[in-house]
Amino acid sequence: MEESVYRNKLILSIVLISCIAFSQRNSLSDVVPAGKSLDEILTAVERANNAFKTLKADITFTRTITLLESSEVSQGEMSYKKPKRLYLKFPPPRNEINVVDGKYVWVYHPAEKQAEKYDMDRGKQSSQGLSFFEFGYGESIPAVRRDYTISLLETKDEGEKRFYILDLLPKNKKSQYSDIRLRVEEGFWLPDRIDLYESDGEVINSIELKNIKLNKGMSDKLFIFDVPRGVEVIEPMK
Repeated sequence: MEESVYRNKLILSIVLISCIAFSQRNSLSDVVPAGKSLDEILTAVERANNAFKTLKADITFTRTITLLESSEVSQGEMSYKKPKRLYLKFPPPRNEINVVDGKYVWVYHPAEKQAEKYDMDRGKQSSQGLSFFEFGYGESIPAVRRDYTISLLETKDEGEKRFYILDLLPKNKKSQYSDIRLRVEEGFWLPDRIDLYESDGEVINSIELKNIKLNKGMSDKLFIFDVPRGVEVIEPMK
């Protein structure tokens, strides 16, 4: 049960980073040849973040342990609606549903007939991981600048597309992640890949979003978890 709780907290802690709003930090001297400056990129990301209200996408979560040369891959689909509403479904073999209703985080395991329930406010105080629910999707620009040092790592041209790799270093040395890297496509301006490094890179957690659709109609009912009959509710953080 302890390993299951950690795994679920880990995925839930990072999935909401995908549309993070950034602050401006570096000056216009941070210019990549034939590309945009960091300030220009952050301004565009902020504008794109403010413009969308809902997001739907296919998601691939990969957890890699470099020393063991092993990777665990989970694929699913996610729907997000501002503010702080999330539905994330992993079909078999993972067979798991995650629901964030704004107050609680639910992790439902149909095969085990169990549902884990996390209080978001309690999680923010007791878990560095769950605090990312507040960090992603609409956290204030000053808050991001307060917590992270942001730099433009590189620019990549892939065919007709251009991608910017942003590097976020936490100012708190006790942060769960030693480094965070985001890939942003020019023109779209919302991150479609997030890499989070633990233990100085010995463990890498990656989220990749594909088939992203913005501002499509979503019923609020999608983000309400009704406990099915016969399902046991566990509150691991109580």
